[in-house]
Amino acid sequence: MKRYLVALVALTLLLAIVSVAVKPIAPQIILPVNILLAVYFAVITGVQHFIVVKSFYKSPRRFVQIFLASTVATLFIHLAVLAFYLITHLNEARSFTIAFAIGFATYLVFETTALVLTVNKEKKKHQAEAGR
Repeated sequence: MKRYLVALVALTLLLAIVSVAVKPIAPQIILPVNILLAVYFAVITGVQHFIVVKSFYKSPRRFVQIFLASTVATLFIHLAVLAFYLITHLNEARSFTIAFAIGFATYLVFETTALVLTVNKEKKKHQAEAGR
């Protein structure tokens, strides 16, 4: 779990640095809220990962149910945040939607990769124990 948190923080810092570095080049595209968006995705992704991994270790049979439920809940949270921001900041809608989509895709790939690595690690561990 510690390696995951370090990687999550590193990804978030990387996205924040890229946002700050690109701002002078494209000030209309990069919004001040982009850094907060990276933090938002990091928190949501971290909480979702913690819940899913904890359920995997607690009851592997319920893992898929918990994974699907947390994914649906996360999607609804994302939709609510996106809708709220777009309603309150209509003039920044296009830039925010693009930044949100990039952040969503980035953290989705990160979370999926981390989850696959965790499950594969446990499978190998279980197979090694069964072979003894």
